[in-house]
Amino acid sequence: MKKYFIIAAVALVASAACTKIETSETATPDVKIGYQVATYLNQTKADPDTHGHTSFIDELKELKITSGQSFKSKAFIHAAQANGTVAAPVAFFNGADNGIETISYASSKWEPAHTYYWPKAANSSLSFFSWYDFSGANPTVTYTTDGGSATLAWGDRTVALMDNVMYADAAYHYKSNTPASGQAHKLDGVTEGVPTLFHHALAKVRFTAAVKIDQKEDSKNSGYYTFWTVTLSDVALSSGTIKNNGTLSLTQTSQTTATTQQAWTLPTNSIWGAASSQTYLTSKLGTASGDIFDTDVAKGSTALTTTAAALTGTNFMADTYFTVLPQDVANDVTITFKYTIVTKYGTDLASAKTVSTETVNVNELAGTAAYYTSTGVKLNAIGDTPIARWQMNHRYVYNIIINPETATILYDPAVEDWAAEESASVTVPKA
Repeated sequence: MKKYFIIAAVALVASAACTKIETSETATPDVKIGYQVATYLNQTKADPDTHGHTSFIDELKELKITSGQSFKSKAFIHAAQANGTVAAPVAFFNGADNGIETISYASSKWEPAHTYYWPKAANSSLSFFSWYDFSGANPTVTYTTDGGSATLAWGDRTVALMDNVMYADAAYHYKSNTPASGQAHKLDGVTEGVPTLFHHALAKVRFTAAVKIDQKEDSKNSGYYTFWTVTLSDVALSSGTIKNNGTLSLTQTSQTTATTQQAWTLPTNSIWGAASSQTYLTSKLGTASGDIFDTDVAKGSTALTTTAAALTGTNFMADTYFTVLPQDVANDVTITFKYTIVTKYGTDLASAKTVSTETVNVNELAGTAAYYTSTGVKLNAIGDTPIARWQMNHRYVYNIIINPETATILYDPAVEDWAAEESASVTVPKA
């Protein structure tokens, strides 16, 4: 007998010591460079000071990082010349890794590993490109001409189930730690510095399950009920079908004079490009200890209720999400599982007598609908508006809802934007 369940998808910043540029011995005092950081959230702005953004420090807690918080940044100087012109941008930081500096948080300041100072000439300025990569990988940063193309590019980056890659809006032509009106985030005690607003480059996925109904009164015998107890087993995602490595290239036309932050142009469909050698997820896809579905509900030791419970565990990201490479969801990306329905009849569940016990394997439903295959339910084919891809800065929830009362199997997916991007502000460094 076929049973009814619903799957709903919710697409939820010189030298090692210092660099000084002075016009005279009586120039204004040296001012250290600082950042103010935030993570962008596509939400209603509850606080006008933070602009609805969230703490970068809180963002890293999801990765179990509670001290030594940092990100990477590269700066370019637009140096004023004696003839009144401004030179083309050149690397300003002298970090060990191709001019890349580590920006760390301490005592309500975000500061580079070495001390740098703002340039003194009125026509000089600095531009900043910042990012965070949990794996420690650095993108290639390209910026050679004002008004020309700027890029951040990651090559063949492998994405783990617990991971994070973030990129900040480019910050062009800044001259001091004092941000323009409306750019201060005032997070983590930081009140000044280069505005550094981060966005997520990965996607997140989770699964939940519930029953549509667990009991129903007999319309002909008042006080008597049919009770259903539903448990799951063998929950797993398809092996070798979900890509876990790829490339990411962000581009924009750089600013020429404006002191401003600028968003990057995302890749087509907000998904990553192909890797030179493609690899796929092949492990931790089932219910074994430490796997994606390592929960009592997914293992069947806890019965489903009418309130959705997480099938995915807390082994990876917060709120039972795991990270995935943004990608098209191909036809062979499926979820498979079995569910057992125990039907009882009586006045209360404790004393009710068992009427039947039935186990349904969704793999055996191949051919009964377009979304069923012999390897499970196709995640890209359910609902009137199927979710065809996992996009950057979005999170997706697949809800499995089983209705033991009916013999008809239906799906009811829905898509919703994630609190899509997260943002962080950093002051480098606070004066």
